[in-house]
Amino acid sequence: PMDFQFSTFQDADSLPLVVEPRGAVVPTIADLVDFIEENRDWLDRNLSRHGGILFRGFAVREVEDFRQVSRAVIPELKPYIEGQSPRSKVADNVYTSTEFPPQYRITLHNELSYAKTPPRRIMFYCHVQPAEGGEPPIVDCRKAYAAMGRGIRERFERKGVRYVKAMHGQDRGLGKSWAQHFETDDKAAVEGYLREGDIDFEWTQEGTLRTSALRPATIRHPVTGEMLWFNQANLWHVTNIDERHRSQILNRCGEANLPTHAYYGDGASIADSDLDQVREVLWNQAVIFPWRQGDVLVLDNYMAAHGRMPYSGPRKILVAMG
Repeated sequence: PMDFQFSTFQDADSLPLVVEPRGAVVPTIADLVDFIEENRDWLDRNLSRHGGILFRGFAVREVEDFRQVSRAVIPELKPYIEGQSPRSKVADNVYTSTEFPPQYRITLHNELSYAKTPPRRIMFYCHVQPAEGGEPPIVDCRKAYAAMGRGIRERFERKGVRYVKAMHGQDRGLGKSWAQHFETDDKAAVEGYLREGDIDFEWTQEGTLRTSALRPATIRHPVTGEMLWFNQANLWHVTNIDERHRSQILNRCGEANLPTHAYYGDGASIADSDLDQVREVLWNQAVIFPWRQGDVLVLDNYMAAHGRMPYSGPRKILVAMG
């Protein structure tokens, strides 16, 4: 049987639980896949306890290796429909993690928390270790919920978040086109998806698709019942963009046509100071560790939020979810 050692970067319950092979023999991909498939209860239990598991030191070298490990953890990988980030598909529902410019930090968020049914799990694989930076900050959403200022948490909890998006219909424009978002150029199919997802929508005369979705800002974990901070108002809101670019974008398209923006659920503006505090709490709670070649990070997407530190040089992180 495989011999593993377990550790954490901080206290015993913090995320992620680090799983490494003990001894000189590096387990094969088949060994790792067998371990995951034979110890599903262990995996589920530890994901619920820690929020994330980092498999480190295994022979995950190729995209196909990662796909096999992903399929063991998540039998049915989901496509990245409705996804906000620029990504490329590299294999069966395996994507590059983001093609967002490397000099920017990506703020902490739960993947697709603005969708009707967000993926329960998300996995990241370090295919090319970054030369400098590019760490994946992760945060326990139970801790974020507990640490959030009471007034802000109460407002978000009572009102929810309204996510508003404007997707152009041209070959080029600000952000992704609606066809890129939904991986189809069939309008009827997109409208069907939006209705099913409880998303309000309208087409403008210019062919832009505007959508608006009301979602909760906090949820109970479906297994443990714990309260979680679960939204990405901080990522969608225009204050997520640095001031110089923000004023350029607002001048160019106006608030109503921003590629993404967030309001309280009743349509009221979210104060910049509220979002500053949300971001501060999330970053204060974040665990930040450097990627190593071959790392596979499994997150309970409800329990843990993730982001990205700026980096330089080559870096390739792949992602799968479901």
